[in-house]
Amino acid sequence: MTQTPDTAAERRPAPATDPPRRAIVGIWIGAFALLFSAALIMLFLPIAALLPLAAGAAVLAVIALILGIRGRRSRESRAGTAAVVVATVALVVDLALIVVMAVGVLGGNGLTQVQVRATGGPTFTVLYADDTRSYDEEWSSSGWKQYTTTGDSAEITVKAPDDDTDSAVSCQILWNGELVVEQSGTGSVTCQYDAD
Repeated sequence: MTQTPDTAAERRPAPATDPPRRAIVGIWIGAFALLFSAALIMLFLPIAALLPLAAGAAVLAVIALILGIRGRRSRESRAGTAAVVVATVALVVDLALIVVMAVGVLGGNGLTQVQVRATGGPTFTVLYADDTRSYDEEWSSSGWKQYTTTGDSAEITVKAPDDDTDSAVSCQILWNGELVVEQSGTGSVTCQYDAD
């Protein structure tokens, strides 16, 4: 009597695609994108125009991490694939921001860091403007504001209170970190700088 081999034992299931591998790739790319985004957010804090793009890339990276973890746990191929796609988009946005920053730094993008400083006592009024609006603020003792401008001039006016016009006040303007104007007087003083 001959025995026929059991064909069921020889059949092996067809290898399935490896969704956890895609999910792990999505997690790694998402983690790198999140690190880049966090660094870019810190770097772009003074530049309001680019900050939303860096924040958007960070959100996409977090979504990619969530999708990657979900895909790894559930072994869903769609979640792993989505994690890779979303993480790649976040990384591309980060890399585009790095290129924009490099072009701006190397090409002289026309942005200037301005810092205005004032002292007086105990309170005084400060008037200054950046590219978007004018400021009329009350400061106490001393203070400073820093902003980025595309313009070629800066101005700050410091006024003592009306009831103390003999009070000493002073102002300074720093242009790209270099002290360019410094004035002091009583009652009111204005510092102006024109880069041209």
